[in-house]
Amino acid sequence: MEHAGFQHQALIYEAADEYLAGTVPFLRAALEAGRPALVAVRKEQAELLRGELGREAEMMRFAPIEEVARNPAGIIPLWRDFVDESPGRGACGVSELAWPERTPAEMEECHRHEALLNFVFAEGRSWSLLCPYDACSLRDEELERAATTHELISREGRTEESAAFDPEPDCLAGELPPPAVRPDTFAFGLTELAEVRHRVAAAGERAGMGRRAVADLVTATSELAANSVMHGGGAGTLRLWREHGSLLAEVEDEGRIEDQLVGRLRPGITQEGGRGLWLTNQLCDLVQIRSGEAGTVVRLHVLAGQHATDYDHQDPAYA
Repeated sequence: MEHAGFQHQALIYEAADEYLAGTVPFLRAALEAGRPALVAVRKEQAELLRGELGREAEMMRFAPIEEVARNPAGIIPLWRDFVDESPGRGACGVSELAWPERTPAEMEECHRHEALLNFVFAEGRSWSLLCPYDACSLRDEELERAATTHELISREGRTEESAAFDPEPDCLAGELPPPAVRPDTFAFGLTELAEVRHRVAAAGERAGMGRRAVADLVTATSELAANSVMHGGGAGTLRLWREHGSLLAEVEDEGRIEDQLVGRLRPGITQEGGRGLWLTNQLCDLVQIRSGEAGTVVRLHVLAGQHATDYDHQDPAYA
């Protein structure tokens, strides 16, 4: 089955032997063809592959996916840099972006970034990316979503074109789930930007975050608020709350984002605009962007400290 351009393939596996049967021949074929290979998987899978490949593994690059794509937005710069470093050589990669320990919010963004990869490499050089999905640990819904973001599906030794593949999804569409608790809400305009920073800093301190983490979240949220004032109708709404061990900061305004890749591509030296959302992805554990006719919502997630204040009991704004 020959495919020119970007070949994006999902490997659905149920055990270690199926995982190796799908990944090892793929990687060995790259070595035999003299193509560079990058393997971005979890530690356990990396050990499986190294054990099976032996000395051949030394000819490949390995990257811990838990670090380089802890925030799923890290996956696009990872693969774009790798492909750019391998001009005209038909690079190959293995990428395990979805794993069972991810939160529902992270998993949702994983699927959206898998779809965005198809946009990023739609008109670029030919290269292949194989994305394993563990059928024993992931929900059926996650496997079904993988079929919409990968043109090819491999399972039980067979590779077929995905009938569910969506070539033109809107990765900014949809709504985020409502906060699990009542958030601290603050409407702001140009003259309230300092108060936005103060409220975020105070929330971060109550959540037990360190100084650097608080400063990072303040910077990220401040960028969003400034964007709301400049591009979102001159005003916006800030929401802060705790959920599942994380502090969430959300900014909503009346503006609309048209570029689906905003904040996901490293800005060039001369680029105007788009730097704020790129920065938020570098500073936060997870960034969710939804935009349409009703406006734009950007939700930031950062892990809270171990000794965080319990908002549900000590701050009525979070009850």
